[in-house]
Amino acid sequence: MSELDAFRAEINRSLAVGDFAAVELEVVDVEGRTPVVVALADERLPVLLRRIEAVGGYANVFVKTVSGVRRVAVMDVDGALDVRSADDMRSAAEQPSSDSTVGAFVDYLAHRVGGVVLPARLATASRSALPARQVEIVAAR
Repeated sequence: MSELDAFRAEINRSLAVGDFAAVELEVVDVEGRTPVVVALADERLPVLLRRIEAVGGYANVFVKTVSGVRRVAVMDVDGALDVRSADDMRSAAEQPSSDSTVGAFVDYLAHRVGGVVLPARLATASRSALPARQVEIVAAR
């Protein structure tokens, strides 16, 4: 079993009967489901964003770091309560690098109380950001 698969199983158990069983997940879809995505801190941020897009563009994200598990809530800008307090990182100059790790980005989020607004896909050196659905990533502890 890969490290990611083992972490996914750990989170599933924890949500069902463990430490996270009593935690209210912030992101709920229109049908009342709470999509969950997991990631490892050393994975690249675009990999995480593709996973989030694959489950509908928003999710409760659990990240395994060396210091433990961190949670972030990822949602559409239209569904966010107050995007005015979020840092707008949609322009190519403001975006995290497509080489950024999930762990570095989660650490960055810890200092952004209002969250951040990102494009659904990050710009790369060879192309500018696509005008795809935007997501808000809000730090949740």
